[in-house]
Amino acid sequence: MLLMRPRCRWVVRRLQAYLDGELDSATATKVEKHLEACRRCGLEATTYEAIKSALSRGRRVDDEAVQRLREFGVSLRRDQR
Repeated sequence: MLLMRPRCRWVVRRLQAYLDGELDSATATKVEKHLEACRRCGLEATTYEAIKSALSRGRRVDDEAVQRLREFGVSLRRDQR
């Protein structure tokens, strides 16, 4: 089981707002730099973006992407305990 580092937890709590363009520029820059440096968080951002893109085009969401997102959510809950 992988434990999430504190910086990753900070980024994950802001990820959806980042992807929606809702963060101030300083916070967005911090998130962006982390996503570039952290493979795990970068992959999760890519998964979120793929799901969001498919939904916005009215397309079926890839089952693997949904499963990956579920597993990531479970790991977040586990790390908070």
